[in-house]
Amino acid sequence: MFGIIFRQDLRVLSANRTWWGILGLLVVLTVFAALNGNARFEQMSATAAKLNQDEATTQAALKNSVQRYDTNPVGDPPSVASPGNVGLSILGHYTVMAHDILAPLSVGQSDVQPFYYRVTAHPSHTFLSASEIQNPLAQMTGSFDVAFVMIFVLPILIIAVSFDLMSREKEGGMLGLIAAQGVALRTFILAKVAVRAIILVLVLLALVILSALLASADLTQPAIIETLSLWYAVIVAYAFFWFALAFLVNSMNWPSVTNGVVLANLWLLFVVVLPSVVNVVAGTLYPAPSRVHLTTEMREATELADKEAASSREAYLFDHPELAGATGSLDGFYIQVMATDAAVEKVVTPIMAEFASQANKREGVVALLQYSSPAIAAQQALNALVGTSNERFSDFVDQVLKFHGDWRGFFTSKIIKGERMKAVDFDVIPAFQYTAPDGSIAQATTRGPLLFLGFIALVLVGWAVRRYTRYPVV
Repeated sequence: MFGIIFRQDLRVLSANRTWWGILGLLVVLTVFAALNGNARFEQMSATAAKLNQDEATTQAALKNSVQRYDTNPVGDPPSVASPGNVGLSILGHYTVMAHDILAPLSVGQSDVQPFYYRVTAHPSHTFLSASEIQNPLAQMTGSFDVAFVMIFVLPILIIAVSFDLMSREKEGGMLGLIAAQGVALRTFILAKVAVRAIILVLVLLALVILSALLASADLTQPAIIETLSLWYAVIVAYAFFWFALAFLVNSMNWPSVTNGVVLANLWLLFVVVLPSVVNVVAGTLYPAPSRVHLTTEMREATELADKEAASSREAYLFDHPELAGATGSLDGFYIQVMATDAAVEKVVTPIMAEFASQANKREGVVALLQYSSPAIAAQQALNALVGTSNERFSDFVDQVLKFHGDWRGFFTSKIIKGERMKAVDFDVIPAFQYTAPDGSIAQATTRGPLLFLGFIALVLVGWAVRRYTRYPVV
């Protein structure tokens, strides 16, 4: 009987323009979202390439200038031979976070977190706290990507095709006739839900593959296939949750309009309200330190250090008047600059550490409360799989800080020793290469959300099946 109902409903759906319109809308939105995500990451890649090219051009010009002096050392060396001038003023190294090939599917934190930093020999807070001005409306609404379509739009489409599966038959007087034929109501509704779910799952499979192809992913690579399969599994589990929820609401013996209103409110609760509440709770429990306090402390520390450095420079030049205005005084000047940096860093480091600590605690709260909403759990899993989660950006910052130590040490050691830059030194300046974490770590984080979504869907289905045994046909 299940097969008969399944095939009959399949024929009905094939002639239903509303059903095809919904599927068409899903296809159009997904393709547009995939193209939008690709455009964003292509722009990021172009920006990174230009920054790296500008840096390479600057470094080559500095090397050529120093090389000319090395070849013909007549007169004072050029100012760019000063390691302080190069490391603390002119040259900076752009550390870029290389994104995964599937990242355009789920922009995640890429729209709020920097994907590059300009590292100099100054303390790390000078570049970690620097950020470009972003469109506040774009930051508030987030990016329109494939994950957005799946998390926000897909449930609405599922609700639209499943909110009245039982109530419509009852309101049309057909349910009694169907029951008189010996058809179990739960078999009837399961077949109707199954035909819609299977069609939608197949369409989603095609859309996920299409989105990956639009992102130029090589689907012959086992690692990409594995990641894409898990990404698709999260979407399917999320879709099944909404079908299970509609299956349960249909068992409540409410009118069609009531079913629609209830499911719409549940969508609002799970997709909009609870994620906002989780953010508020995390921010309330572990608020970020005051940015005003950080700025004030930095300004006061800088002013105090500058005064002390100026006093030291005046005393130094009073004892060595022959160095006033000479190129040789650059080394002494940059040693004072380093002293100023150290004084500011001493004040700022504890505040920056508090920012990092509070951010980690907030992430812990979100990780714990993600199971309060299927939408949060699914979004966290989708971001983690394609490398756009907070954890990935935290790992990027850790690698940048480690590199900053190498870069800073390279120049400060020359400044302290009084060495000048030679042409060969420009070939051994440290360079940053981002190393992505092992993919198995991200895959492991997907197990929790997948098990959660599957468990909740099974609970809802079991609850609904029991209710259908007492469902009135009239």
